[in-house]
Amino acid sequence: MNCRSCGAGLDAGRIDAALGVVTCSHCGSLHELPQSMAKTASEHASGATSGAKRTRLDVGLPARFDIKRGAGSLEVSWPVGQGIQSLILLVIAGGFAYVGLTSGNLFILPIALVITYFAAVRAVNRHRVRVDAARLEISQGPLPWPGAKKLDASSIEQLFVTEHESRVETGSEGDRRVEIRRHYRLSAATRDKRRVVLLRDPGGALQGLWLEQEIEGVLGIGDTVVAGAHTL
Repeated sequence: MNCRSCGAGLDAGRIDAALGVVTCSHCGSLHELPQSMAKTASEHASGATSGAKRTRLDVGLPARFDIKRGAGSLEVSWPVGQGIQSLILLVIAGGFAYVGLTSGNLFILPIALVITYFAAVRAVNRHRVRVDAARLEISQGPLPWPGAKKLDASSIEQLFVTEHESRVETGSEGDRRVEIRRHYRLSAATRDKRRVVLLRDPGGALQGLWLEQEIEGVLGIGDTVVAGAHTL
């Protein structure tokens, strides 16, 4: 079977036999299994069902996270990037600027400015997650950057982390290799049956799972099975 959204092949390891669905490892979309396949898969399932309670191992505090706890509230922040990344980007921006100025191709200068701004974001910005009994807020600052989210706490039914794969060709001609890279997203399932992506890069699987368990703890949400969710 191939994903109807992105065309990638669907991995048998992503089948949720209890729900009769398979999750695409590339784009995260869900697909209902044909009845015959669903029946076969369910015969090998453990009997877990969507919405069933599960026992999850506690995830330790990630090293990069700074936390502030209050009465019924939690605020977590961590750096967007690292100094070496910003330095590399600044060198690239300087190269574009030099070429643009010396060659007279001034249209290159805006590219240098964009890269410089991105370098500044990677250097000084921090992800911030704040949750209390009223709302969940996701933001990044102090420099403006898209992706801020705000949800009413009462609208959140469950938080979950999903794993996604991308295939990148590496090596030179005649020695091509395909490298599989895994990415993680933190999302919320809402009471009106939506899936809202909160963070496209929480910093890795453990960071995402830690945020999931801590936010659910503040909101008093019990951990339940979500189709396609990544677990320890």
